[in-house]
Amino acid sequence: MRKCIILVLITILNLSFIGGGNQGKILPSVEFKMLDGTVFNSKKIKRPAVLTFWSTTCVPCIKELMAINSKYSEWKKSTDFEVYAISTDDERYATRVPLIVERKGWQFPILRDKERLMFKALGVSNNPYTVVVDQKGKIVYEHTSYKEGDEDRLIEIIKEL
Repeated sequence: MRKCIILVLITILNLSFIGGGNQGKILPSVEFKMLDGTVFNSKKIKRPAVLTFWSTTCVPCIKELMAINSKYSEWKKSTDFEVYAISTDDERYATRVPLIVERKGWQFPILRDKERLMFKALGVSNNPYTVVVDQKGKIVYEHTSYKEGDEDRLIEIIKEL
């Protein structure tokens, strides 16, 4: 019985680190606020895009965004796509977002999802969570966590679209 309980707990823990199984689904329509207060709806995405969900307290998130940022200008020269970094920080940490963005020099649009509406719509619970969508808004790739080199896979997928 004890082994069974341990196996169930391990399975639940592992599932919490897997993406929501969203590959093939259409990105839900969710409104975000940009850093300047402008409202942005995910339905406005009409070209391939990377959406990466992050928070100011998530070290792997910051590492992934730094890796993407280091290659962003080069990628933009050869490919028509966009990166959207979506902060999931709630009110307690929201004031840190513009400070980190400025300090890190991120070049891509930063969106805020304080209520985690997109997370809820996609059935995701942990950062970092990254998806690639095609020009029709279909999720063609997703991953959770971050390891060095993951960013290279993102641009490979974008170039295939």
